[in-house]
Amino acid sequence: MTHQSKIQNLKSKISGSTRVVGVCGHGIGYTLSPAMHNAAFQACGLDYIYVAFEVAPGRAKAAVDGIRGLGLVGVNVTKPLKTEMLPYLDRVTDDAHRIGAVNTILNRSGTLVGTTTDGYGLLRALETWGVEVSGQRVVILGAGGAARAACDVCRQARAAAITVAARNRERARETAAIADAQTVSLDASELGPATRNADLIINAIPTDIPLDPTWFSDAVAVYDTRYDVAETALLRAARARGGRTANGIDMLLFQGAAAFELWTERAAPVEVMRAALIEGLRRRNFGF
Repeated sequence: MTHQSKIQNLKSKISGSTRVVGVCGHGIGYTLSPAMHNAAFQACGLDYIYVAFEVAPGRAKAAVDGIRGLGLVGVNVTKPLKTEMLPYLDRVTDDAHRIGAVNTILNRSGTLVGTTTDGYGLLRALETWGVEVSGQRVVILGAGGAARAACDVCRQARAAAITVAARNRERARETAAIADAQTVSLDASELGPATRNADLIINAIPTDIPLDPTWFSDAVAVYDTRYDVAETALLRAARARGGRTANGIDMLLFQGAAAFELWTERAAPVEVMRAALIEGLRRRNFGF
């Protein structure tokens, strides 16, 4: 069955009782979450559909009200809403409260519960990649919701040292406070030395930043949570020096599988979801 026929088959099954979930964010046309989740729903025979909701800046409260008012099963939350939506929810789980961000919302009969599966997804991705966090010197790039989850994961996994690097000093300090971490700016004078001393670098900045390949050693492991492009400038710079690199597909997969299970109370078909992501990346990168 071709990709187009699969889409038509999915559309033909939408009915008056189809339940709706999705992802909320701004500038998220690149997202592969709909392909991943809709493949999972189809594989499990569930009458659900997953769509992308573009939320304009400053409209976090309106989006939360819409989830409740329209009776959506729930949503994933991505940039820049992971921290912005949290104050408007009825309840948040302990881990989401601890990091001050959500990436998943569940609608329980009109009560909206915020949680986070980002940390779980990141840890599973690193484990699958064969990278240890315990005892490692970790640099986290960024200070948003994904960076906060990464900071919390590294604290719990007993990293030897954690440094948060971000443009906004105040947000960097707030994120670093989750793990009693250090902070540096993205200026070369501060970021360069931090990067040179790192065993593991986790990027949670959604755009490329200026990097010098000489900052990286051949012993460094670099995990970029981005998957919107085939290869980021960060991954290129680290690979040029012989470092190990990986993009964010596995994190997307495992955090998505955890959200799927929360919404449906069914075991996620992880390999089906992985295959949908691989196909989506192939089509994006090669156009067929």
